[in-house]
Amino acid sequence: MTGSNNGNNESNSESNHFRQPELVPSQLGSRWVSLAALVEQIESAFIESYSHNSPELAEADTPAKRLKLVLETANYVIAVESVQLSPTEKADVMSRTYSSLFGYGPLDALFADDKVTTISLEGADKASVRYGHGDLTVLGSIFQSPEHYQRIITRLIADSGAELRPDQPYMELGLRIGDRPVCVNLVAPPVTIQLNADIRLHPKQLPTWETLISSGCATEKAVRLLKTLAASNYGLLIIGEPESGKTTLLNLLMNELPNPEAVIAVERAGETRLPAGMQRLTAKWPIGDSPRVSFGEQIINALEQKPACILLDEVRADEPQTIAPLLQMSDAPRQVWSFRGATFTKRLQSALGMLARRADVGGGEALIRPLYERIPFVIAVNRVGGRLRLWGIGEWQFKHTPDYPTYVSLLQVEDGQLKLTGERPSRVLPLDEDFWSTD
Repeated sequence: MTGSNNGNNESNSESNHFRQPELVPSQLGSRWVSLAALVEQIESAFIESYSHNSPELAEADTPAKRLKLVLETANYVIAVESVQLSPTEKADVMSRTYSSLFGYGPLDALFADDKVTTISLEGADKASVRYGHGDLTVLGSIFQSPEHYQRIITRLIADSGAELRPDQPYMELGLRIGDRPVCVNLVAPPVTIQLNADIRLHPKQLPTWETLISSGCATEKAVRLLKTLAASNYGLLIIGEPESGKTTLLNLLMNELPNPEAVIAVERAGETRLPAGMQRLTAKWPIGDSPRVSFGEQIINALEQKPACILLDEVRADEPQTIAPLLQMSDAPRQVWSFRGATFTKRLQSALGMLARRADVGGGEALIRPLYERIPFVIAVNRVGGRLRLWGIGEWQFKHTPDYPTYVSLLQVEDGQLKLTGERPSRVLPLDEDFWSTD
């Protein structure tokens, strides 16, 4: 309980940092100047002096050269305003100005904070963050103005290989900021009245299996079963809601896949850390006259290369056409899916059944059995009580009818503990009988 309170105090402290104005005195009378306003003045003066086409800015091709231009502008504005700044305050002003002009402004400090895992932006006036796997903490307004917010988000989109345009109001983008893979989900006008962004930040270092065990996310037996499934020839489906640990688990599992050079990963945002030799195909958004390359089109491109295994991050129930070729072809590769959705068995089966039916327009039930045969094992993850949990591992088994499978849980959370259920897989796995013992 004490740790929770400390975390809240820390979050409130960080929130107040953005809300409370920092004032410094001016030498002209008793006037006080806001540091944020000073940064905005320097930034405006810089933009006025160095347009995008200016030769000085074009020649400033290193951080040091750009910083020199910013310093010259800052010195001029500080002199005009006759502001008294300590060396620490001036360094802070320079850092904020440079970040706003060439980085991501107030987001830079959040990107650098290893504890921050999510940044939620509702227009320019409301920012929230998630520390670790807890609830979102409201920071309030962290941008100078709506124009400042728009400029920073536009830069973030550009660095992700896309552009903000009215014919693409929904975008899912990926990039690396420092050592952190980052996913940016955007909803923009005209479908909303303001530009909203949800930014997911992955850790600098991928957690290990041992970390999952020590954190209580999984058990030793669960990890052994996961590694065995990854090393097999069977298809896998990782199911979970957003920010439940799907990508983390997918990263770990792909390092257990045999022959990574024969695996192609098809991704929406390129969030994963691929093993050496594994190929990545990422959906691309239109820029200028360059056309969009969709997730489904990249699946087709991957299949043309005839990989031994195709890894999909992530399959969605509202895009059935993307997975139709994977179910229709007779010589389909092994498949590993990340699937966004609820972990309840009935809802999962309903979603998968609907996906298979809609993937084959006019085909009725023809693709239902191929779907369950090609992704027979299900790995469910969840975020509970501020931490990630492996929620269960199961298998689709055709016990009663040849057309519709039964979900058989092999391992699941009971009374807060991850336990074997006593059931056995119908497919052969290299695990001895003692492994399945529930004693």
